[in-house]
Amino acid sequence: MLFLFNSNWIQAQTFSAKNVALYDNFKEPFTQEILIEVKGLPKKTTEDFGLETVEITLQHNRTSDLKIQLQAPDGTTSWVTNRNGGLNGKNYLQTKFSQFGEDGLINTAKNPFTGNYIPDGQFSFFNNSQNPNGSWKLLVEDLKPEEKGFLEEVKITFGNKPATFKRRKICSFETPENCSNQGKTAALLPDLVILPFFTQTQIQEFAKDDRHYPSQLKISVAIANIGAGPLEVFPDPLIMKDVKMDSSKAGNRIPLFQKIYSLKGNLFTSENRKSGTIYYEKLPGHEHYHVDDWIEMRLVKLEKGKRITVSKGAKVSYCLFTNGMLYENDKASIINNKQYGSDLQNYGLGEYPGCELMKQGIAVGGYDYYGLMYEGQFLTLPKDLKNGKYILEIEIDPDHNYYESNRKNNLFSMPLEITKQ
Repeated sequence: MLFLFNSNWIQAQTFSAKNVALYDNFKEPFTQEILIEVKGLPKKTTEDFGLETVEITLQHNRTSDLKIQLQAPDGTTSWVTNRNGGLNGKNYLQTKFSQFGEDGLINTAKNPFTGNYIPDGQFSFFNNSQNPNGSWKLLVEDLKPEEKGFLEEVKITFGNKPATFKRRKICSFETPENCSNQGKTAALLPDLVILPFFTQTQIQEFAKDDRHYPSQLKISVAIANIGAGPLEVFPDPLIMKDVKMDSSKAGNRIPLFQKIYSLKGNLFTSENRKSGTIYYEKLPGHEHYHVDDWIEMRLVKLEKGKRITVSKGAKVSYCLFTNGMLYENDKASIINNKQYGSDLQNYGLGEYPGCELMKQGIAVGGYDYYGLMYEGQFLTLPKDLKNGKYILEIEIDPDHNYYESNRKNNLFSMPLEITKQ
């Protein structure tokens, strides 16, 4: 099939790597790099030409061990699929990933994932005007021992339907004329909420004698920003000038500022306010920077009108970045029976592609997803807990470190029945 690009006809092109044995986890962080050489393409990705899809065929008896990313020649990296498939899911068979995959989100799908899915990350970050020619890398991490895998083939395709949600008139810091403060001079604050769909459909209780997760309630959480401005944080610049401080040393906490944007006319301004802290998380599958105390999970029992907390997890840290976007006609984008999408004020404002130290955040209309197989995503159920009906609570920013337009919607709750204790 031929596509029009800059008044020249260009055929969609696919590049691949084949037949690679995958390493099993050997108790040390290790990322296997699989090269995909790309050549002969136009020298710049645009809104009309760029990366379209990634397709993987891979044999593995427990795909939830695997974190798979794609890295472009300029270093831009995005998740393809991260620890999906639950405890017993096997294989990726001709699994295609695209920005608007018609089979839905990969993290809500089931093995062997044959179809066209929305990845765990944002492929739109690749189409950033970079030169796509050069060495692309599929990055594979096996996060748990016992199972080896084999990559039969990975294919990446470029064409005139590039992965992008950024239309020409999208709001951005470069195009303030497309943004709005609805006639107000107030700051464009974020508004953080839990997306119910992910927690309601991805929660799993494990019995007391389970070999892997005894007496754990594993929970998926996705936090969306439905405010008029992005959530953006960065480290205290005075601390960062201290060359003696090793920011990647486990346990070192670096104070953060939250950058709050305002819009007056066609001019963005900003102010910085002290907020929480950030540190380097060395758990398997992370090895990047996390913002402290981002959520708190609780299991609650109501007895005779009294609210009793029967289990409370440690406050969980998160890397804050946009690995999903709210879309129209996407059931995962419904909050309190309201559909959210690109009609949000200033949709797409802010770009936060990864877990870097110097800047993290969640764009307007974006969300930050953590799957139930990720480390730390669980509550420990007490030994004497009785089966029955409970309430699960998840609170965003329980210490109130960050400024928002509406804090009243930071607490999510849902009924839950415990059956295996």
